[in-house]
Amino acid sequence: MKRLFYYITIILFLSQLLACSKDNLEVFNLREGAPAQVIAEGGGNNLIKTNDYVQVPMKVKLSSPASKTFDVEIQLNTDTVNKLIQSGTLKEVVTLPNSAFSFPNIVKFQYGADTTSFLLTISRTEIERVYGKKFALSYKLSNPGKGNQLGNPSSVIVTMDSKNLLTATDIHYLSITNSPGNIILASDHNNYNTTPSGIEIPIGVSLASFPSKFFYVEVRGTTDSISNWITQKKVPANTIGLQENEYALPSRVQVLGNKSAAAFNISIPWDVITKNKDKFLAVTVYLKDPTLHVINPLKNYTTILIDCAKVVEFDVTGEATLSVNRDNNGGASAGEGSLKFVDDLTSTKFLQSAFTGDLQCTLTFTRTLKIGAYTLTSGNDAIERDPKSWFLEGSLDGKNWVTIDTRTNESFPNRIQTRRFNVQKPGIYKFYRLNITENVGSSLFQCSEWRMIEFL
Repeated sequence: MKRLFYYITIILFLSQLLACSKDNLEVFNLREGAPAQVIAEGGGNNLIKTNDYVQVPMKVKLSSPASKTFDVEIQLNTDTVNKLIQSGTLKEVVTLPNSAFSFPNIVKFQYGADTTSFLLTISRTEIERVYGKKFALSYKLSNPGKGNQLGNPSSVIVTMDSKNLLTATDIHYLSITNSPGNIILASDHNNYNTTPSGIEIPIGVSLASFPSKFFYVEVRGTTDSISNWITQKKVPANTIGLQENEYALPSRVQVLGNKSAAAFNISIPWDVITKNKDKFLAVTVYLKDPTLHVINPLKNYTTILIDCAKVVEFDVTGEATLSVNRDNNGGASAGEGSLKFVDDLTSTKFLQSAFTGDLQCTLTFTRTLKIGAYTLTSGNDAIERDPKSWFLEGSLDGKNWVTIDTRTNESFPNRIQTRRFNVQKPGIYKFYRLNITENVGSSLFQCSEWRMIEFL
C-alpha cells in the first residue's frame, strides 16, 4: 500500500512539471515572433583615457527585449553633421576628421536584452587640437538581423565638450626644449659645440607626457621677426638674419615611443661666421605639424643669436714654421716628409719610421696667440700607425713649456678622418709643441694633417 502511494505521488509530480514546461514554451514562442525596433540612443559616462585616445561608451536600445540574439550594423554619419553646421542648425560646434574615430562595425544584442553598448574611441590628439570647443559626430544604425526593424531615431547626433573629455593639465603639449619663446645666445663657447666644419647649437623638442608610439614633428627656420626684435631692442642693432642656405636644420624630428624628448642641432658653417665676424647672426627655429599631440603656442620656438666676434675661429697653421725632432727618412720635403703634416691637404701625410714614442712637432708663430683647438687627421692606411696618446705644450720663449692639453687612448676608426680637440687649458703662447708618445702599435707613425685653431 505504501509503495502504491509512492508511485502515485511521483506520477502527479511529473504531470505538473510537464504542464509548467509546456506553459513556458508557449510564452517563449510568443516572444520569439515579435520583432523589436532598434533605436540609437547616444553617449554615456565612465570615460577611459590613455596616452593615445579617449573612449566613450555609446548606447543602443530596443523597443522590447530581444527574442533572439542578433546583430545591427553601425556607420559614421559625418556628412549629416557637416550639412547641419553649414546650414546653421548646429551652432558653436566643430567636426573632427573621420580618422579621429574608431568603433566596431556591428553591435550584438543578446537574447532577452533591451540595451547594448559599444565603445567609441576618439583620438586624443584630435581632442587636444580642438580643446576648449565642442564637437559633434553622428552615427546611424542599419541592417538589424533576425527580422528586427530600425526604430526612430535610427541615427543620432552626439555633441561632446572637449573640456569634459580632457582637462587642461591632460593636454600633451609639445615645446622647444632650449629657451622656449626666448633667445639662445651662442658666445664665448657657451650654448654651442664646435666641429671642423662650423658650430652646432643643440636644440630639442619635449613632450609633456610619454607617448606610447613614435611620432614626428616638423622643424622650420625663419627670420621674419628679427627686424621687430631689433626695434624692441631684444637683439643688437647689428643683427642680421641667417639665410636658408647659411644653416642646416633637420626638416623633421622623430620622438620615439616611451620617450618624452628628442634632440636636434642647427649647424652654421665657419665661412658664414667669418664673413660676418663684426655682426650678430639670428634665426628663429619653430615647430609645426606634429603627427601626434599638439604644439604649445607659447613655447614652440626659440631664437638663435650668434655673437660672431666671440665665436669666430681662425685656422692659423699657415702662419707658423714647423720643425720636428725626428723626420721622414727622406727629410722634411720628401713625399711623406714632415712638411706634409701642415700642408692643408688630407691627401698627403707625414710618415716617420722607427717610431719610439718620442716624436716632437713644434710650430713657431711670429706672434703670441691663443690656440683654443686643434685637429688631427688620420692617414690613408694601416690604422696601427695612427697616433693614440699625446700632449700639447705652449711656450713664450721656446724654452719653458706648459702642458695645455693631454690625450690618451684616442682612436681614428676611419681612414683620413679629421677629429677636433678643444684645448683643455688654453693660454697665449708663441710656440706650440705636440708630443706624440704612443701610436696604435706599429713601428711606423703616420698622420695626414695637423691644424691649429685660434680663438679670439
